[in-house]
Amino acid sequence: MGVSLIRKTRGTKIMKMIFSRQQKLYPMPSKKTMNRMVEELCRICGLLESNPFFRLAINFVDTATICQLNKDFVGHEGSTDVISFNYSTDKDSSNDDIDGELFICTDTAESAAKRLNRKFSEEIALYIVHGILHISGEDDSTVSERRRMRCLERKIIAKLVKSFNFSEIFPERSN
Repeated sequence: MGVSLIRKTRGTKIMKMIFSRQQKLYPMPSKKTMNRMVEELCRICGLLESNPFFRLAINFVDTATICQLNKDFVGHEGSTDVISFNYSTDKDSSNDDIDGELFICTDTAESAAKRLNRKFSEEIALYIVHGILHISGEDDSTVSERRRMRCLERKIIAKLVKSFNFSEIFPERSN
């Protein structure tokens, strides 16, 4: 089930986001606060500068779904943390409703958070930052690109954490 949120400033629509939760183990993020955080992230990454009406879909999926997407669209076998699509630069895209889309694997986030001794919410926030950096044109295919991407991720997370409590946006799984 997708939820459409339209952020308004002085009555003018500036960004549209659609969230969906295709897995049921994790609670739906706090939509209002997540909307504000993602809008700020898109502003930091320059997406709203070039398109103030940028439309973004964020899908929270399970391991089976991310594995299938990874195989079908990236050509890799197995799971991954986040897959991003930038439809605004793809003239052949049949997707006229949105400009960008993220698929975030909540299972991967949970296991990575445990392994790295981080909170689940911090890992999800990192995946959103990583995916939006890809949509904004950043790549991490080479060692130098990966270094640059990690540096940008750290800087952006440091900015976001000043204004947003990730734990309030992305609640832990209830057993």
